[in-house]
Amino acid sequence: MSRKKVSNSQVRGIARKRMEVLVRMSEREALAGNMDRAKRYMTLARRISIRNKTPMPDRALYCRSCSVPLIPGLNCRVRLRDRRISVHCLECDTIKRRPYLREIKERRACHRGQ
Repeated sequence: MSRKKVSNSQVRGIARKRMEVLVRMSEREALAGNMDRAKRYMTLARRISIRNKTPMPDRALYCRSCSVPLIPGLNCRVRLRDRRISVHCLECDTIKRRPYLREIKERRACHRGQ
């Protein structure tokens, strides 16, 4: 019996759906206090992402070094400094920084229109 052919786009779609489910489960477990299980779910989602060359879901906020889902106020600290968003993981003490240029551009455009 021959196997059914599955296209790469279908494989990536399935992978994306599974990653979204795993990220949701990871966040739920982190809120319940089961950090080991949350870490495992996020590790599985990252492994699927790497294997199928699909990006992680946009809303997935996680620590790249320890794979814990980052939930502000619970296990991470978020600060706005020097036109950057700093997310500090309280599990492994790593800091993730990224610019918030979109908000600054919108503010400048608003001031120019006045």
